[in-house]
Amino acid sequence: MGQYMRYFADATLALDVIKKSLGAEDPSFKIDGGEVSRDGQLLAEIEVNKPGSDMFSDDINGMMQKLQYAGAQQVMHRVQGTQAVLAVQILDTAPNAMELLGPLWNVLARMATGLWHVEGQGFYDQGQLIAQV
Repeated sequence: MGQYMRYFADATLALDVIKKSLGAEDPSFKIDGGEVSRDGQLLAEIEVNKPGSDMFSDDINGMMQKLQYAGAQQVMHRVQGTQAVLAVQILDTAPNAMELLGPLWNVLARMATGLWHVEGQGFYDQGQLIAQV
């Protein structure tokens, strides 16, 4: 299955802008219908959810419940300000997929600040674990 992550961004994200920026960063990347590949190797599937969509509401509400239970008030405040959620499913196709996706992480960091939620671990801010959820 791979690893599931969400990026709770404080600015609007669009798949076509991510695609264009990633291609400029590293031409070996391709995003086609949400599938991210590098040099022809499929690494991940991504999807952008925005306010007004059911998936966005589900992501925010579900995470707020978990954060409230964990007592992570500071993280709750940041998640409430989310303008887009980028859902990432890293596939098991490459053992070093996380490393190979490095240029994608760089592009996202330039496009919007935000928090990463890594399923089974917690919330990260600039690489530092800030809440286990």
